[in-house]
Amino acid sequence: MEPELESFVQEEAARAAADTHPRGPGRAYQPDREKPAATAAEAPSGMATTGRRRRWGGRPKAVEVAAPAPTPEPPAAPPPAAPPRRRRRPGRQTEAQAGVARVAPAGTKAAEAPAPAPAGELADLPGLFARQGAVVEAYAAEQLRVLQGMHRSLGSLEARLGSALGRGVPGQGGPPLPRVGIFVDVPNVMYAAERRGISIDFGRVLSFLSRNRELVRASAYAPISDDPQVPLAGQKFVQPFVDHGYRIVTKPLKRFADGSIKANFDVDLAIDVLTMSDRLDVVSLVSGDGDFRRLVELVASKGVRVEVVAFAESTSADLRAVADEYVDIGANLADLQAR
Repeated sequence: MEPELESFVQEEAARAAADTHPRGPGRAYQPDREKPAATAAEAPSGMATTGRRRRWGGRPKAVEVAAPAPTPEPPAAPPPAAPPRRRRRPGRQTEAQAGVARVAPAGTKAAEAPAPAPAGELADLPGLFARQGAVVEAYAAEQLRVLQGMHRSLGSLEARLGSALGRGVPGQGGPPLPRVGIFVDVPNVMYAAERRGISIDFGRVLSFLSRNRELVRASAYAPISDDPQVPLAGQKFVQPFVDHGYRIVTKPLKRFADGSIKANFDVDLAIDVLTMSDRLDVVSLVSGDGDFRRLVELVASKGVRVEVVAFAESTSADLRAVADEYVDIGANLADLQAR
């Protein structure tokens, strides 16, 4: 409030009090004209009120001063209280240490967390991990050994397939040539040639039977004299095969009481043929002896092709019947006869 207004209000209030007092000087008390002023209790809050009175010969004056009531400031919000701290019991794990997730998706009920493991089991965890690591290492080592064995097997198979596919005409490509093994029953063929009065060149026989084929082995089963003084290379059944690429298998002749001489190679020849048949595609048997019939059947049962090569007059009919192919030496003398 301004100082002038405040002083004016104070003067008017003092004057009004003097005029209305029943004992005021030179004034008659007129109760009917008196209007009680509002008491401080009846006045509104923050308002100062004075009485009003009409003076004789003057103008009514009324002063109402309204003091603005101070606006109360809202009380400051108290700081949030810190949540009470729980005292951790010794020997128990927190949720983070136990690795248990207790947060459930919205709209679902949280799953009940498993009970924490006892302290004894937690103390044994390093030993458990060590045992599990040892088991895993042993299993990995075993699998590595198995894989290494498979790798070696595949490498061997690849080498064999490459060797098989690489066979063919030298300097040319194309499919591999069939592998052939030649087995000569020397006495059977040479006696048949002597009866015809001809001589066979076994070097040409080897070339004739191995053409367009891969020669694996050629074996000649020849009897020899029981006289150690006779040179081996000059003997009748050995000399035609020397230096012609044959493997010569010899056996001493047996002399019987009637003066006959014989050297039986049936068992030796049969064993060699059966042993090599797994590595051959074709077996060429140069003999007409019917004792080899069962041998031919066994070899053919393995999927190996068997051809019989002999003179027609000295060849058993049973042997020709079980052979896959028969080659008559007499019909091919132009290619096989010695010159």
